[in-house]
Amino acid sequence: MTEADTIEAAAAVTSLHAELTARLVEHRAERAHTLLASLRRLVPGTELDGLDGVPDAFDNAVLHHAFQQARLAARTRDADRARQAVRLWQNRARLRAGAIQTAVGPITVLRAADCDAVDDDRLGSRMYLLGASPEQDTVERTRIARTLNEAVDAALSVGGEVLRSSTAVIIWTEAVPLEATCRSYTFDFLPSTVVLNWTDEPLRLAETLVHEATHSWLNESFGAEGVSFSDDGPRFHSPWKNEDRPVFGIVHAALAFANVIHYLSRVQPHPDDDSQLAAVLRRRLEVELQSLEVGHASALTCFDQVPSELLRTYLRAAVADARRAV
Repeated sequence: MTEADTIEAAAAVTSLHAELTARLVEHRAERAHTLLASLRRLVPGTELDGLDGVPDAFDNAVLHHAFQQARLAARTRDADRARQAVRLWQNRARLRAGAIQTAVGPITVLRAADCDAVDDDRLGSRMYLLGASPEQDTVERTRIARTLNEAVDAALSVGGEVLRSSTAVIIWTEAVPLEATCRSYTFDFLPSTVVLNWTDEPLRLAETLVHEATHSWLNESFGAEGVSFSDDGPRFHSPWKNEDRPVFGIVHAALAFANVIHYLSRVQPHPDDDSQLAAVLRRRLEVELQSLEVGHASALTCFDQVPSELLRTYLRAAVADARRAV
């Protein structure tokens, strides 16, 4: 493929992503009205503000946290938690004002210890919900804000547009050194929220944000495109998890790591750079390129199970673009 062809293919991926994101945002507005109606039923007798237009990633994230708080309150008959759910939504403007302002909009960054932890064996990982917002240490907040903005800018500078629609809440469990694995996860019912290990290295943090924003974006895109998968369908080997996974998991992994490869391939250090960061970035790209090659055939088979032609076309194009990255 010539350089011109490569540029054209990359432009096609960007165009498909933009079209799908527009549909996602439209569906987000419909979903938000449904959630608000459900929230009113879960916490009767309270006045809840409505929406002015389409919610952005921040308001959408806060609304989903409030809804999950209300669901837990109803299940446990916890009146205090129910009131907290209402306050969370009603106080979203204050939350926005206190968030870190970035090029992709406001992002709230909180320690996991300052959130409401929920353990549920069905989830596989601990869920953290926004609750009362504690006062943050000024020095720590300044450091986090600086690292976060540098990470966001780094991702955007190489095409990480997925952060614009799908990053609003970051909950960090622990800080890890540069060379450590940054563990992270999202839940499909908490869009634009990521739980992660924090790192003060912006280029490493950006990788995690791109990865998890992709998962969040894809979950919302599934909803917008009416895509669902059977739990008892066939399973395929995943080189990313080193286990057999259903179609849903393979599709998610293939796109998330394709976007990670796209990012990593564009922030590679100069060949003469012998720093620890340079070594980590080179190794991360090498590992993910190898994994994508191993999982490529399974990914294409699983993409065939996606009923949305537009989304299916995008998935194939994004993975093909990642394989051309180097």
